[in-house]
Amino acid sequence: MSRNYDLSDPTDLDVLKSDFEMYDADEWQQMIDYTLQDGNKRLLSYDERGILMQARKKALYNSHPSAKQMVWALKIADKIEEHKKEAKG
Repeated sequence: MSRNYDLSDPTDLDVLKSDFEMYDADEWQQMIDYTLQDGNKRLLSYDERGILMQARKKALYNSHPSAKQMVWALKIADKIEEHKKEAKG
């Protein structure tokens, strides 16, 4: 799912927060675990994996990272979901 948010628009920020809250801490952890599997280690950079870890931590404590970090985390989540679909063929 392609996501484009206008970070200066309050409505888009609410949608962004809602999209971020769709994933709970366990789902973020599943994504992290998926990227640490042998065949998927090169899927993400160190920084991208770090954003996933931050997203998991924020979801665990029911808070939100910055808007830019949420956008980045959701784009990474999309990338992982796309990779999973391609792997299933």
